[in-house]
Amino acid sequence: MGTRAGAIGGRVMPKIRVEDRTKFSTGHLAALIQASRTTIVRWIEEGRLRARRTVGGWYVIPRDEVINFLWDLSFSKETPLRIWRAATLAYEEMTKTKPEAAGKAKKTGKRKK
Repeated sequence: MGTRAGAIGGRVMPKIRVEDRTKFSTGHLAALIQASRTTIVRWIEEGRLRARRTVGGWYVIPRDEVINFLWDLSFSKETPLRIWRAATLAYEEMTKTKPEAAGKAKKTGKRKK
């Protein structure tokens, strides 16, 4: 029997939330914006997206660069609609502020009886 993708030694690896990531691979970014890995690599090689190479030759894209790139994709007229939608949603998710814990805010004023 085969193993599931992301499984190591029979255990499923936990997924890291988009807002918690500090760096992305070409595969992570491709899945995020519904594009192919080759498209992401082409954009890197064209200079549209900045990334660094690891010792093994893989590209690593910092979080700030991903956010800037998603912003650019959201406003480009050349972006296909499918990628535009995914990029816009990903940008909103990555830049949203975390809500404060409910119930921790102090209430001021007098209590009505």
